[in-house]
Amino acid sequence: MEVSAFRTSEVVSFGELSDCSYFWKPCVDRLARILSGVREEEFYELAIPRERLNWLPKVREKGTLASLGWGLAPTASILTEPDFLAASEPVFKAGYLRDLLNPHDDFGSSLTAAMRVTRTLKDRLVVMSDVATGLKGVTHVPPGGDFSVSPDREELFLLADNLPKELDDRLESLGEVTRDWNRLEEATVIVVRTSKSLGPEEFRTASRLKLVITATHGLDHIDVAEAKRRAVIVERAPVRARAVAELTLGLILDLARGISLGDRRMREGEWVKKRLKGFEVSGKRVGIISMGVVGSEIASLLRAVGMEVSFYDKYKDGGKPLDDLLRESDVVVLASPLTEETKGMIGRREFSLMKDGAYLVNVGRGELVDLEALIDSLESGKLAGAALDVFPKEPPFGEDAYERLSQLDNVILTPHIGGNTRESDRRIVREVLGILGKWFHD
Repeated sequence: MEVSAFRTSEVVSFGELSDCSYFWKPCVDRLARILSGVREEEFYELAIPRERLNWLPKVREKGTLASLGWGLAPTASILTEPDFLAASEPVFKAGYLRDLLNPHDDFGSSLTAAMRVTRTLKDRLVVMSDVATGLKGVTHVPPGGDFSVSPDREELFLLADNLPKELDDRLESLGEVTRDWNRLEEATVIVVRTSKSLGPEEFRTASRLKLVITATHGLDHIDVAEAKRRAVIVERAPVRARAVAELTLGLILDLARGISLGDRRMREGEWVKKRLKGFEVSGKRVGIISMGVVGSEIASLLRAVGMEVSFYDKYKDGGKPLDDLLRESDVVVLASPLTEETKGMIGRREFSLMKDGAYLVNVGRGELVDLEALIDSLESGKLAGAALDVFPKEPPFGEDAYERLSQLDNVILTPHIGGNTRESDRRIVREVLGILGKWFHD
């Protein structure tokens, strides 16, 4: 079918679009070049459907339909229906079309947007498009075509080993539950923590997968882009903030009073009272890097014991520049997730900016810190001490940097226990069940 656009008295042909989807980025880019300079009123005139779709009510009776993108292909008129999400929009400047903005580069990402709006997982969603989606587990038909929805008859919930055992019993009413990761290819829903990583290989294997729930605040162990390409929803159950905050306070108090060092020396028969001259935390300045859910909880708790709190967060107002925060803080707390931006964010330059005799606490991710630079700062006396609950490789045993850190008296090392409390485990169960209730609402 040929589609034409009117620009004043001219007729501009889009050409044959049978090979194009109206929400596939290369096609939108092609249309954007052709339409560049069209007046706003003329553009919207193009988007007006030329006819009603008499088959649409019948479609609605069968399932949920997702149509994405501006209607510049033969199926344009479905975008006039309020049930649908338009995932792209035109950008105008001085009344003329400047660009067609389409944030979704592939079918999976577009479908993910539709699923989040409709609260419908991909096995219950129908995509009507003139181009095949290439997605497994998705019902695809041409515009106006007949179809039937075939959702998964049996769900298989695959759980990480370090999740509360109570989840197994609570999920049995929804389907089969297993912790056998040899059954990855059968899984329809996966619940994980940071002990399990889901990358391209895992997503390729788990061809039935439609929902991932991670009982973490960060997402660095999950390839979110790959999940979107495969139309797999990723949800977080961030319920460990209070537990991490309390550990952070404990680590600061330990550094301040030498609790762990005193314990170690006592067990060795050494009385080091004179050596352990500590400091009181009230009135000390603490700088928190990343003021997300965890950082906010840490700030609340540290303020309660009299510490002066400031923060750095690139994406939140009210914070300080990172360099200023480092220069002013007696204690720097890392609570940031791991991203391309934050990886290695604290290195030699950042340690050089910190106060002489300052302390570093990392409860975020191990990859945030250059450990070699940290060791040099500790050994030189630039830093008075450090507490690490996270490491680039976990467990870190046998790693050179870890072995060197373990020999320093002014370092506290804990095995990623920030979120490990009985209370947070109970919150995980409630949160996971709540997420599942949102998506399995039938």
